[in-house]
Amino acid sequence: MNICLKTALLLLITASTLVTPGVLGYAYARSAGFEIAQSELEGDQNSSNSEILSKILQNYRNTIGGKKAWDKMDSFKVSGNMESLGTIFKTTVIYKRPDMCRLDFTAENMNFIESYDGTTPWQVGIAARTKQPKELEGKRAEELKHTCDFDGPLVNPQDKSIVLEYEGKEEIEGKTAYKIKVTYENGSVDTYYLDEKTYLPFMVIGTTSIKNKNLKSITRIGDFIQTGDIKIAYFYEFELEGVPQNEIFRVTSVEINPEIKKGYFSMPRDVKDSY
Repeated sequence: MNICLKTALLLLITASTLVTPGVLGYAYARSAGFEIAQSELEGDQNSSNSEILSKILQNYRNTIGGKKAWDKMDSFKVSGNMESLGTIFKTTVIYKRPDMCRLDFTAENMNFIESYDGTTPWQVGIAARTKQPKELEGKRAEELKHTCDFDGPLVNPQDKSIVLEYEGKEEIEGKTAYKIKVTYENGSVDTYYLDEKTYLPFMVIGTTSIKNKNLKSITRIGDFIQTGDIKIAYFYEFELEGVPQNEIFRVTSVEINPEIKKGYFSMPRDVKDSY
């Protein structure tokens, strides 16, 4: 699962009224076998930014469970509650390797879906202005593809035409963070902030495209909890430029390698076939 779920429900709802991607405290000590000493990261003045970045990414991956644990997962289901614009939506997100995912949001008689089957990104709900499935295009389609990256951009970026750059340390929201610039194949950019002490991401700053407008977006991540052999985030807060109320997603349950029905991620001809 992309450890940083950047797709927010407000992308689905506010797109129809405006002109929009992987957790509790960071109190989990890292295993000594996983830890690279701070002196190794910064004490060696001869270390290049690429060498420092490599060590940070190694610590990050080990902290969330390590390669072996993540490679054992073929699919992943997260359920929870999304607080958006005064409404609580029951939310389910399912990922499948290497790059398929589907997000379902439900409240009373309202249902919203965004999904990508590795070929076609699609959507149904208010933002699609129709109750029938509609293929996504442009930057929003690219954003959904990024969200569906099972391991996220900080793992094997070279295999996905993603460029990572270490931009040093920064004090932000009361934490000292390693700042990593993520440039995707289509040119869009996110900035990841990893806690200096835990190597876990706690913030991602980027842009979201709504009706050909690029709006600043901030995703805050927290409540990393050991779940089986891996560690994942159980709390997300989404902030979007121009939207007065932030959106909160709290995970209530996680299922690793769930059974998924055939065609679950693919765009159906009719919305009734989506369920």
